[in-house]
Amino acid sequence: MKQNPFIVQRPIKYGEPFCNRAEELSYLTRAAERSEAVCLLSIRRFGKTSLVNQLLGRLEEKKWLTLRLDLSRCISMDSLLQELERALFSLESMWQRVAEQIRSVSRIRPKLTLDPATSKPALGFDFSRPVNDVERIKHLLDRIVGLPERGGPGTPLCLVLDEFQNIRKIDPKGGLEWVFRSAFQERGHFFEPIFLGSERHLLKMMIQDEASAFFKGVTPMYLDVLPEGDVITFVKGHFKKGLGIPMPDQVIRGTYRIFGGHPYAINWFWSEVWSLSERSGKMEPLETLVDVAVNIILNQRDYYDALNSMLPIGAKKVLREVAKNEPVRKIFSKDFMVRACGMTQGSLQSAIKVLTEEDKIRKTPMGYILSDPLERLIITVNEMDEEEIVAFVKERIEQK
Repeated sequence: MKQNPFIVQRPIKYGEPFCNRAEELSYLTRAAERSEAVCLLSIRRFGKTSLVNQLLGRLEEKKWLTLRLDLSRCISMDSLLQELERALFSLESMWQRVAEQIRSVSRIRPKLTLDPATSKPALGFDFSRPVNDVERIKHLLDRIVGLPERGGPGTPLCLVLDEFQNIRKIDPKGGLEWVFRSAFQERGHFFEPIFLGSERHLLKMMIQDEASAFFKGVTPMYLDVLPEGDVITFVKGHFKKGLGIPMPDQVIRGTYRIFGGHPYAINWFWSEVWSLSERSGKMEPLETLVDVAVNIILNQRDYYDALNSMLPIGAKKVLREVAKNEPVRKIFSKDFMVRACGMTQGSLQSAIKVLTEEDKIRKTPMGYILSDPLERLIITVNEMDEEEIVAFVKERIEQK
């Protein structure tokens, strides 16, 4: 059995088949070499972690140290401290840790205890650090930033801070962000931080708001849909090399058009088709391709229903109308505001604010569009029955 090159349900590891992102990888590599702080921004399931995996693999081949901070588990100062300690200890050797522990003790004081074996008094030392949590976090960050220096000249380090927006949730006033900025400002030439997270709106605010700690201190990098040409090359190449099956450009373009270049949906579709083609030993007929796409659409209905269940009714209506009419150039026009949405200007403004903050819609030079092309597809076919969805998908695959 051939390895299926279309990986779903988990991030793609370095060395596994990966659909290009050559431009993004090239930029991130150059940014690392010049110690530029970068914030990778995209909606959910667009492949941020997979892209970072490719970057770290490249850097490790160049003898970089790499370190990940998974802040998704950090909901308090204590959990943040634990994650910092875990990440730091994974890189530091035992003797370095012991030496650092001794050097960092702000006060060593004798401590009288009872020996549990003899019940006699014993003299020991209390190595506890009489410092607060913020100081401990700054201390750990300084140690991480200083790792390249302690590793010797020319030992660069790339630090990935995943779900970085959780820092704002731990400290809504933004104080922790200033602690991180203070530590990162002291970085040398061989240290690069990369920020990423699933809540794009909050991350953007943390790095682009003039009052935020990282304003003008981090370069935002937006991860968009997969380019059509890259998808065609990737799909054709793997089907030809792995299964000896020529996959027509028209079919690949048609499915790309259906899913709008959404990385997760495209990988899912071709993963299913690969498994079917491997068993049959030939290219699957159009009807099978249509069935695979329809099953994905039907499956994702529940996902987006759950995702949007907490949206206000007005916001849901505006989201639906933007999906049907995008790009919406004049969102406050009478045609859209009154005829399509049946709303007042104030209600529409409130709905747009909610949808923007939830990263559901975004404003482009052409007008408002949905941020997620797969969600746009789901909304488009939401009122269709299964037969109508089949016809909808078939028409787009056959379209030249």
